[in-house]
Amino acid sequence: MRQIPDPLSSKYRTLLTKNEIPQRNQFLFLKWLRYYLDFRHKYGVKEYDTQSLPDFINKLKEKKQTAAQQQQADRAIKL
Repeated sequence: MRQIPDPLSSKYRTLLTKNEIPQRNQFLFLKWLRYYLDFRHKYGVKEYDTQSLPDFINKLKEKKQTAAQQQQADRAIKL
């Protein structure tokens, strides 16, 4: 599993705070970001590919993630 680069992690944590994501939930948002970055790397998705988020959510469906988890991942990536 790829790690989130420090500059991106720092900026994302700031964004989570600004968007009033509770501290207890921030680790989940970071998890989804890490999974998304791993997905992009694994499948060779370009950084600005607008289809990558729906493809990622579809992959979560294939892996039997719940609708709530899919929604949380979607929100985490859209931030």
